[in-house]
Order: sequence, then structure tokens, then C-alpha cells
Amino acid sequence: MRKVLLLALVATVLAPVLRAQSFDASQWTQGVTTIDALWRFHPDDNPAWASPSFDDSSWPLLATGQKWGSQGYPDLSGYAWYRLRLKLPTTNQPLAIDIGHINSAAEIYADGRLLGENGIMRPRPDWSEQNDDNTFALPLACNGRWIEIAVRVWKSPVASSYSSGGFWKHPVVGSLPLIQASSRIAFAESAASLLSPAIVQLFTLVLGCFGLGLFLLDRRSTEYAWFALWGIGSAALFLLVSVSELRQGSVTFAVGDRELLALPLYIAENLFLWGFLRARRGWLFMSVVLLDVVASSCYALSFHGFLPLPVGQAILTVVYVLVFALVIVRVLLSLREGSRDARLLLLPIVLQGFGVSIEGARQAIYWAGWSRSLNPLILWSNGVVAVDWNDVFDALNLVAIAVALILRFTRSAQEEKRLATELASARAVQEQLVPAALPQFDCFRIKAAYLPAAEVGGDFYQVLPQKDGSALVVVGDVSGKGLRAAMTGTLVLGALRSLVQEQLSPSQILSRLNAQLSTSRDGGFVTCQVARTAPDGTLILANAGHIAPYRNGEEVSTSPGLPLGITRDADYVETTLRLNPGDTLTFLSDGIVEAQSATGELFGFDRTRQISTLSAERIAATARSHGQHDDITVLTLGYAGAEVVHA
Repeated sequence: MRKVLLLALVATVLAPVLRAQSFDASQWTQGVTTIDALWRFHPDDNPAWASPSFDDSSWPLLATGQKWGSQGYPDLSGYAWYRLRLKLPTTNQPLAIDIGHINSAAEIYADGRLLGENGIMRPRPDWSEQNDDNTFALPLACNGRWIEIAVRVWKSPVASSYSSGGFWKHPVVGSLPLIQASSRIAFAESAASLLSPAIVQLFTLVLGCFGLGLFLLDRRSTEYAWFALWGIGSAALFLLVSVSELRQGSVTFAVGDRELLALPLYIAENLFLWGFLRARRGWLFMSVVLLDVVASSCYALSFHGFLPLPVGQAILTVVYVLVFALVIVRVLLSLREGSRDARLLLLPIVLQGFGVSIEGARQAIYWAGWSRSLNPLILWSNGVVAVDWNDVFDALNLVAIAVALILRFTRSAQEEKRLATELASARAVQEQLVPAALPQFDCFRIKAAYLPAAEVGGDFYQVLPQKDGSALVVVGDVSGKGLRAAMTGTLVLGALRSLVQEQLSPSQILSRLNAQLSTSRDGGFVTCQVARTAPDGTLILANAGHIAPYRNGEEVSTSPGLPLGITRDADYVETTLRLNPGDTLTFLSDGIVEAQSATGELFGFDRTRQISTLSAERIAATARSHGQHDDITVLTLGYAGAEVVHA
């Protein structure tokens, strides 16, 4: 009797030990069962530990329902092994085992045969994204007998600040279809958790494409290009990271490197904001860019083990609070300057900054190990799909940007319409500055070429027949370009037409024009040259600061005089020449001399003199091919001679 009692006592004492080394699942013939037995455990790494013949009796026992940090290994990182003998049920149905989430990655063996890996273990282990359910099919030959299950675990030292390694829950064994169905559900739940941010990113992509379209319509508005880069790039990065997470990729990449990859997008976003608000990129902008670089770099370095993870997260949070504070200051400054767009952007940016700050603080607390929950601040959830506050703040910011872009586009369209109307009017003015057809003379052969630098130029020329058969040639250049210069040129020509009726000399014409322009409030000036050529070849020329003409390839010596409109008391000296039959007089604007190549080389006076004997069209084309930067005007007057005409 004593022997029986002694054997019973020994069996009672040894029962947990025997149960700890094995788990009999053979009595469950359908469904799944939880493996709640203790497992043999050993830190370090040895491939021989996967063998079913290895003696692990000296290994300590650990539960799988909790991590090894709470079971005597708080500071353990790197490799460790779990081992358990498992009796499978006798059945013809395929069986599987689900070891669940393991921090940070794991491989599972059955009788020394590798079934697969949970996370990234090969070619080298990495901190991995994992679903809570991971199915590994067991060989059919194992059904109905005892097998040795070995799990090789790797724990990232980077993640040691907030969590220890090992199993997150008890493994389960049972029907392969049922466990696969559970894994599919876990995958679907992971995908569903991305639905809310995916909708926000889809909206971001649409707005990015809209911004790209705006830039293609107006290449000068580079802020739209930066917005397109940010919007399309953000959506592409979200897709890349989401695929990595769903495929159980690297946490280091999906979380840490994501910030580094997003750095160019943050810079593009700020370039858009500063450009959209018409703000100068001064110290405020450079501070934001520098802080973004510091935050993203420190965060990425922490996931690569160069900084403690809580430190990297804390730096990221603090710096991003400063970034949003500086951005808000920029918006407030633009608001004070009267920017209508700043009113739309202020509140969404404040809310977005608040959300980022709260989320960053929560993550810093989690990575430091002070909190066990990393769940976002949920606004709404149906148990599958959840919407957190940051998604709402991001969406509000996108809506504000969309409204601002539409309003800016509407204003731009209205401005384009107004400018088109002004341009049509300016073209009508241009027709007065540059005659469509030149008058015909018996003694003279006059040709002209005109190439404006902008839609409307400031150069002008006129050839006016006189009662005595003379030709009055006027060539001028208004300071500046565009419509304003053209309007000033129109003022000169209007005054000129009234003066021509008085039969004044070239110097008198310039003096009268100067007197009228000196009273103008435009503040510009005009260079001008007036030449009267008689049928007998007599040429009287007066110059008001314009480039001297060329006669048969040689510069005509004239008194330059002051441009019109500078001082009312300017005097203009006349130069008298006599043209011989066959002579050619070439009048030019400074757009010829000041033509500039891509390397900065000016066309210059020497080249101008060399081509001055060419036709007006060839002179203008030559200067333009060198590099046009100003209006180009060329007028040539060939003298045939009265005797030749009447012969």
C-alpha cells in the first residue's frame, strides 16, 4: 500500500514536468485545439536543436501565453529556441499548426524539417510585420504519431526598449482548412485596418494629379509641381509601405525608413505651401527643412539601432511640433499680409499639427515601454474598419487645399481671360507701332523686320512720306517691355503724327516729343532716331540716345543726345549726309547688340557692323539665333538716286 501511495505522489509531482515536455492532441479529431503546455526553452542558436533526437531535458520550461521577459529573461535579445513533443490525431485530413505572432521573427520545424518562417528570418533575421494568425501545414505522414516541434526565434535588440521576445499567444493545432480560414480572416482584418488611411491617400493622389494638371497648364506656377510631387509621392509611398506590411515585411523599413523616404515629400509639401502663399523662402523655410531632416534621420537611425528607439521617437515628436509651429507662423504671417488662401489653410494645419503631436507622444510612451497599447485614437469603428482622428485631420487638410486650389484656379482663369483681352488690345496697339505695310518711294527701297521679345514689344518704327517726296524715317525703343512699353510707344507716335504736319526738322521733332514725354507720369524714357531723306540723297538725321545707323557697313557718326523723357531741356544736334546711288542705310535697335548667348556672350557692336549690309530679315534672324533678350528692330533704306529712277 505504501508503494502505491509513493508512486501516486511521484506521479503527481512529475505530472507537470511530463506534460511540459509534450502535448497530446490526438483526442481532437476535428476543429482546432490550443497547445497550452509549457515548452522547453533555451537562449542562443544551434541548428542541431531542430533535430527530434536532441536531448532538451536540461532546458527550462516556459509558457507560450506570455513573453519570455516576464519569465526570467527581461533583457534577452537575439536567438532562442522553443521545443515541444506533440501527438497528432489519427486522421486522413491535412493538419496545420498556427504559432501566432512572434517577436520579432521565427522559423518552425517539425521533426527537423523546416515548415516555414513567421516574419523575416532568411537570409538574415529582421524585425518583421506579422499577422496574429500564421498557418503552417504539417506533413500528412506525421498524422497519428508523436512529432518534435521546434521554433527558432529571433528578437530584435532595437525593440527591447518596449517589449520582450517570444510567443504572444498559445499556438493552436488542428484542421488545415480551418486554420487557413482563420489566417485569411486575420489578413483581411489587417487589410481592413488600412482602409481609412487608404481613402485619405486616394484623395491625396487625386489632388496630386490635379496639381500636375495645373502645372502642365501653367509651367510658371512651380508650386503646383511641388504639390503634385507631394500628393502622388505620398500615395505611392503609402502603397509601398502597405504592401510591405501585408506581406509581413520589415518593420525597420515600414516604420523607420518610411520617414526617411518621406523626407523629400515633406520638403516638396513645404515648397508648395511657401509658393502657394507667395512667401519668400527665408530663414523660416530653411528652419522647417532642417528640422524635417533632423527628425527623419534620427527616427530612421533609431530603427537601425544607432539610437534608442524611445529617443528617436521623442526627437521625432518634439521636432514635428516645432515644424508645425513654424508652419502655422508662416500661415499667420500670410494671413496678416492679406492672403485669402491662408484663411482656408490655417485651421486644418492647426488640427493636423495637434493630431501629429498627440500621436507622436503616444508612440514615444509606447516605445519606452510605459504603455502596452499602440492603438490610434479611434473616432469611429464597426469592429473591422476604424477611423482615427488623424485620418480626419488629414482629410480636412486635403479638403482645405482642394478648395484653395480650385479658388486659385478660378482666379487664375479670370486673370487669364482679362490678360487675353488686354493682349488683344495690345496687339491692336502693336499694329500702330509697327506698320503692316511700308509706303513705296521712287528713290528709296525700304525693308523692315521686327521681332518682339514678348507678346507685345516696346520698339517702334514709322516711314512717313513728305510732300516734297522725302521719306521721314522714325525708329525708337521704349524702356521696358510688354503692354506698358507699347502704350508709351503709342503716345510717341500719336504726338509724331501731329508734328509731321508742321513740316518740322528732325531735331525739332525730337525736341517737341521730349517736351511732351517729360510731362508724362510713367517715369520711363524713349530712345529715338529721326531721319529725313530727300530725293536728291540729302539725309538729315537727329538722334536721342539711339544706336547710330550704319551706312554701307560703317557706323554713321552722330551726336547721341539724351533719350526722350529724361529732361525737358535736352538739345538735339542734326547730322547731314549725302547718299550716293546704291548706298544702304541700316537702322537698328539695341536688341541686336544686346543679343546674348546661353554662355552669356553678347552679340556686340563688331558683329553688328559685320552683318549691317545684309537684308533686314537676315540681320534680325542672325541676332535672334545668337540669343534674343530684347525686342529686335531692323529697317534698311536703299537709295536708288533720282537720276536712276528717271532714266
